[in-house]
Amino acid sequence: MRIVLLPGWLFLPVPFLVCFYADDTTEIRFANVAAEAGIQPEIRCGGPEKKWIPEANGTGAAWLDYDNDGRLDLLIVNGSTMERLRHIVSGEALPPRKDGVFLYRNLGNGRFQDVTVDARLTNAYWGAGANAVDYDNDGFTDILITNIGIDLLFRNNGDGTFSEVGKAAGLSQKVAWHTGSAFGDPDNDGDLDFYVAGYVDLQSLSWSGAAPVCQYKGIDVFCGPRDLRGETDLFYRNNGNGTFSEATQTAGLSDTGRYYGFAALFEDLNGDGRADLFVANDSCPNYLYLNLGNGTFKEAGLASGVALNGEGRTQANMGVAAGDYDNDGDLDLLTTTFSEDYFPLYEQQKPGLYEDAAFRAGLGTSTVSLLGWACGFADFDNDGDKDLWTANGHVYPNAGALATTSYFQPVAVFENRNARFWPVPSPAAPAATQSYRGGCLGDFNDDGRIDIVVLPVDGKPVLLENRSQTRHRWIGFRLRGRQSNRDALGARVEIHSCGKKQFETVRNGGSYLSRNDPRIHFGLGNCDRVDAATIFWPNGNVQRMKDLAVNRYVTIEEAR
Repeated sequence: MRIVLLPGWLFLPVPFLVCFYADDTTEIRFANVAAEAGIQPEIRCGGPEKKWIPEANGTGAAWLDYDNDGRLDLLIVNGSTMERLRHIVSGEALPPRKDGVFLYRNLGNGRFQDVTVDARLTNAYWGAGANAVDYDNDGFTDILITNIGIDLLFRNNGDGTFSEVGKAAGLSQKVAWHTGSAFGDPDNDGDLDFYVAGYVDLQSLSWSGAAPVCQYKGIDVFCGPRDLRGETDLFYRNNGNGTFSEATQTAGLSDTGRYYGFAALFEDLNGDGRADLFVANDSCPNYLYLNLGNGTFKEAGLASGVALNGEGRTQANMGVAAGDYDNDGDLDLLTTTFSEDYFPLYEQQKPGLYEDAAFRAGLGTSTVSLLGWACGFADFDNDGDKDLWTANGHVYPNAGALATTSYFQPVAVFENRNARFWPVPSPAAPAATQSYRGGCLGDFNDDGRIDIVVLPVDGKPVLLENRSQTRHRWIGFRLRGRQSNRDALGARVEIHSCGKKQFETVRNGGSYLSRNDPRIHFGLGNCDRVDAATIFWPNGNVQRMKDLAVNRYVTIEEAR
């Protein structure tokens, strides 16, 4: 055992001691390479004082391969100004602006090129969420941008350009505040449906005059979301011809509580082979909609144990991470929450039943000072278990007056050791200290070490290249459906390596307003082979492979 002195989360008043079993050959470390990579957009969400609630929630990013060259490109969504937002809320037709969205093409040498103009991507609204899938199964990845305004669906033309087709495709043209989105194939018909979370009804605030002022622990802050009417969530069913039909009520997905939705995730959460839907709600219970197999869902968050934390309290749930953190063969969930609270870790005890294991797993105390947003499980050191990362930052610029927290907070990384998480001391300091919001995981340089991009609420993004020094092996899978949806969303991959079993699923949604690398990645520790791999495709097909080479990404097409 090695004793390591951790300096705390930079804003804690005193350092603290943590003892953990350290691997002498591996140390999780990141370096911010955004400037060298050419990723330097200026993110703006209103003014620095954050007098209105839309200024506080930030924006998202998405990893995608839009040009099918095998490299991960990067989409970044931007916010706007309060002046422009007032025009948006009033329903005015606004001209596009050059900094509403950014698309960076991966050149393959650690550098990216801004191709936004060439790709014909624009966003006249206040951007929120970024997502990317091949919704029409034509072999090219499309883009969805959720907005404070009208959501935009960009169809990939296959020649490096996009066409905005939201209205023609059946998306709502109502000006609304939409946040996270998730694509999936809950009816297993081979076409991707999608869900969009709604946050606050824009008409519940008066946008003229001075900003309303509320109190939080004795300091003046913006008002909301409590006491504001929530915006409804939407579910779109894919018609199979490039269009969608809004089917929220008929599918049993009506947001009856008008909760403040942030992140959504399609995933089989009770082990019955069907894609369920989890929605993280701010200041309200979470939703878990179980797929009944007949085109409808039933809300069961409370009965499943994921609506509230282990203390029976609602929390300000922002982001969601999904993964088998304890390698027991089933899926677990984590949500990020407000500061002076803790991040609950919902461990699956038996199919469809969850228990908050945050304190048992070491997160109950180490996350209290953090206000978390984007998050994810990933094996950063390739040792065979999933570590955790969270993007953090307070919503109130004057939060430092409370003495127990701070506006600027770090990108936090927690190392998984025997299903317990230990904070990694300053994994990328000082580069990763800001007030962060959206972010996503992706191996942008294909070296088998998972990297992170994180967006501040104001300022320049950080691209955290994983520079962990390790000799551990890894393997990655890029799946292509034929009978199933082309993106293989919902597919489950199980591997056996040197007596150890792991699984992962291809999923869309989660994190916060962002989309992770669509490929599956496994760390293998010191094992130099994958003895067997099994792919369970969404439509029921099963493919088995043996003796796979490691330290590479393998493309697998669904057998006909």
